[in-house]
Amino acid sequence: MIPPSPRGRAFGRGRGERGRACPRPARGGGHAGEVARGGDRGSLSAETVLLAPVFLLFLLFVVGAGRVVEAQGEVNGAARDAARAASVERTRSGAEAAASEAARAALANECAPGVSLEGTRWEAGGTVRAVVTCTLDLDFLGFGAAKEMRGDAVVPLERFRRVG
Repeated sequence: MIPPSPRGRAFGRGRGERGRACPRPARGGGHAGEVARGGDRGSLSAETVLLAPVFLLFLLFVVGAGRVVEAQGEVNGAARDAARAASVERTRSGAEAAASEAARAALANECAPGVSLEGTRWEAGGTVRAVVTCTLDLDFLGFGAAKEMRGDAVVPLERFRRVG
């Protein structure tokens, strides 16, 4: 039971009270406590127009970064193939030709690779070091850009093998 008020009525009941349980709805039939907005009309369109170029630049950056990572993996694979092809040859000149051919085959649609066997110890039990360089074309991003990619690999020569 609700205790009676000094006027003889229960608290919160009756017609003569000034306070209401919930505020009046906003104009236009909105919810309680909502403020009528007239000046914000079209702001979402303006924000979209301003943010669209930033979003597109971000997407281009992500695509370009992905392409660089993919190309680096391809160049590293071409260096590995070139070193392995060179390691099975008997002569240094044959190794250089085989390394160039293996790198060209691995990067057939990408670029014209440069192959170097500098740092190779061409002796029984030595190592073959192949360095492959390739220029990655990033013109598809909308501005003229190119990145020099470099991959290297080292493969051992057999210990009991004759090399010339």
